Amino acid sequence: MPEIPESFHADVHGDTVIDADQLVRIISLHRGFLYQHLYAAACLLRFKTAGMHRLLVERDEDLEAVLPGRHLYLQVKTRSRPLQWGDVSGAVDGFAAVRARHTEGKRSGQPQLVIVANMPPGPQLAAKMEAADWPGDVTVLTPQAAPPQEWLPPAWSDLEEGIAWCTHEAAQVPFSSLAPLTLVWKLAARVVYACTGHGDQAFTADTVEDLHEQFVKELQTFPVLAHDYLPQADEPALLTDDRVRLITGFSGAGKTAWAAHAAQHCPEPLTYFDTAALTADAVAGGLARELAARHLNTDQRTGLPHASGIDLLRAVHHQLDGTSVAVVLDNVHRLSATELKQITEAMPTARLVLLGQPRPDQTTLTAHLGITAESLNGWNADRVAQVLADAGAPADAATVVRLITLTGGLPFYVRNAALLAQNHYAHDTARMCQALTDRQHTAPTAQDLILEETFEGLAPQAQTTASLLALAEIPLAEDELNRLAQDAGLGPKDCARGLRTLAGLGVVQRLGDSLTTLHDATRALATDYIPQHADTQHQLDLTLSDILHDSLTSGSAEPRRLVRWARLLARTEQTDQLLPLASHDYFFDQSFAVDLKPTLQMVADDHAARPIDRFDALNALATLALDAGDSAAHKQLTGELTVLADTHHEDWEIRETVVLAGHQMHQHAYDRDTKALNAAYLAARAALPKDSAARRILRYNQAKSLYQAEHYAQADTITLNLVETYMAHLGLEADDIVGASVEQVAARLSSADTDLDDCKRLADCLALRARCRRQLDQPFGLAALHALKFYQLAQAWRHFVTIGQDIVDDFVELGDLRQAMKLLDDALLPAARGQGLADLLLAVRAQRAVVLAHAGDFATALTEIDSLLNYHVPSRQAQEINNQKHLIEQLARLERPGPG
Repeated sequence: MPEIPESFHADVHGDTVIDADQLVRIISLHRGFLYQHLYAAACLLRFKTAGMHRLLVERDEDLEAVLPGRHLYLQVKTRSRPLQWGDVSGAVDGFAAVRARHTEGKRSGQPQLVIVANMPPGPQLAAKMEAADWPGDVTVLTPQAAPPQEWLPPAWSDLEEGIAWCTHEAAQVPFSSLAPLTLVWKLAARVVYACTGHGDQAFTADTVEDLHEQFVKELQTFPVLAHDYLPQADEPALLTDDRVRLITGFSGAGKTAWAAHAAQHCPEPLTYFDTAALTADAVAGGLARELAARHLNTDQRTGLPHASGIDLLRAVHHQLDGTSVAVVLDNVHRLSATELKQITEAMPTARLVLLGQPRPDQTTLTAHLGITAESLNGWNADRVAQVLADAGAPADAATVVRLITLTGGLPFYVRNAALLAQNHYAHDTARMCQALTDRQHTAPTAQDLILEETFEGLAPQAQTTASLLALAEIPLAEDELNRLAQDAGLGPKDCARGLRTLAGLGVVQRLGDSLTTLHDATRALATDYIPQHADTQHQLDLTLSDILHDSLTSGSAEPRRLVRWARLLARTEQTDQLLPLASHDYFFDQSFAVDLKPTLQMVADDHAARPIDRFDALNALATLALDAGDSAAHKQLTGELTVLADTHHEDWEIRETVVLAGHQMHQHAYDRDTKALNAAYLAARAALPKDSAARRILRYNQAKSLYQAEHYAQADTITLNLVETYMAHLGLEADDIVGASVEQVAARLSSADTDLDDCKRLADCLALRARCRRQLDQPFGLAALHALKFYQLAQAWRHFVTIGQDIVDDFVELGDLRQAMKLLDDALLPAARGQGLADLLLAVRAQRAVVLAHAGDFATALTEIDSLLNYHVPSRQAQEINNQKHLIEQLARLERPGPG
């Protein structure tokens, strides 16, 4: 459950070396290579130009460059503010001892200290540097100053500038087959490796030349990436402390591309070996010859015994004793578990990364090797949105999520789907997704072609089991799956056997709480195997509906289950259960509500249906129109409700009176007719009991309508009275809420028989009062924060996020950026993600980008806002995101004015 921060004005200390959010961004985007590592790589790129003898990388990331007659001591510092004397005093004072050692002849060469910094000196330090007593052999190199020696790389303002400089410099290195940026990353990775104390910490002319040749040989063997690489979600490191690792995934999951890209950032020597074109017997011998060619000299190769296969691999490994060896072995699913075990045992000190597709004997293999299989997670929503936008088929957030569900986010499948939308569906990704879901696409997909072979080879019980999990769409417990399988003629033993087969092939995934689900990439194809008889399909839908209803009423309020149940009610036309659901406030907070409009419209148009059912359907449709701001549709539906009420007024009770009056008042607000609005309120109130819940609801609808009609003062007066009424009704005092956590408020309410709907209504009143006061430019105290708490208590997550965004704006206006970010990261983002509020998630992320910019992290803010522009959103939201981008750019310009 998201948390609301209770400390609103915590101290913010801005004297860290680099902003925490910026540090996270750099580590994630640049594999942990910080400014210092990149500067060391820049020195290596200038090694030959400088005529350098040696570059020493210390564990504290300081550098020593030994040149003819000179000895440079380089200290690299990054700051988020101008450089102060305190930042450099330790280095300047400590250099006296270093200078003395050179004077005494204990070290050769003329010493010089160069402090490299990304920020200019502050006034105090600048004055010291200009003073006569400033040491002549100490230089502070900043982006505004020229290097003291021509070969020395300049100081850069930020990491991005450094990457650009290094990439340009790397282009001068005479290895045309090695991309400049790749060379930069490999050198930076080797520096990181040296800083940790691994390997040799001193680089000489020979070792630098050897490094270039080694990088070329390593990366030549990896397959060339067909596209610019887009990282998958939470990618693992290529090499870890584990000696043997197994990375599995369907063909198209991007395993080889991941390894090839990660190799560009890996500091250790790597050997890539593909088993695809070899027989199992030839793999060990082929790998032995590849390792010998890569790592052994002529004498060592000549001394190898006349052997083949595993014996030759053992002999090569023996010769490699003391050499760090890492091997990426691709397409290992072609080898048996026994053969792979022999290879790993023949190389007991080498690190092996095994890449392959899921296999029936995978459990046996991992048990033999004593490891747990890993997998790549596919692209996240931003990556998928980027690929679709690049293909000219941009999609909204909900469609992007839907495509991930259809493809598992597997890179090859997503790229293929993007081309399909572009070439066969007139750039309409949503229409393509619907066709794939309905299995009515006419152009074959790479996904189908790849996975059909797997499904066609399954036993019938495994095919049926997969199809039932596809039908469910959400993870099922074992007893739930067996209950569904019974309608498909499948007993518990056959179902269990099918699950074991599917698990071995990676088709199903085991989740926590003993739940099982299909791998998303297989879901669409698995629906082809659902029993085709119409009666059986209908019965399966009904049984699944009952399963979900039982779990929801027993306390499992998992959002996806509610979504699936509501859609099943519509598909099976179980309007007796759908209409009560559509009459509840909670229904209209759900993203799926609008998808049920056709079923609701069907009931509303059915004059043979019960009047009360038509009334509930019209009410739901009118509320959806109101929420969408469709005044014309709302007016028409309110008119139909009024006619229905006039015709069947004898059937109406209190609820119907309140509902109809609410819509009528909102319609009068559209027309700015406050006289008719208040008349509708008074007419309905006369029919309601005094001090009843119905009167409180009616009164709130009056206030909301008055707000809509821009009568803010009158609406404010009503909401204040309602807040006091609801607080008394719930048995709460102001002191019970101020400074209390949500859990503490819940504990105070637990003793009474509290209706959570009343918590939601109190939150509505508090939120409306805060908005009225904003419009009146008057203080509203803690009303918005208290609304946030009660929305959380009522689990009204859409309202929770919306009012939370208002509070973030308030924090920004107060200058409390720390609390603004805390509320976004700890409460609003988790709520939007966890509840599947895709539309609000984009808005919250855009708001977070603006807060980052206010905090000075412009690079992260622009990266985030640019990723959001890949989504297809309504024109109003697109304009808002563009405005937020312009604001971020403006803040960046104010922070960093140009020269002059």
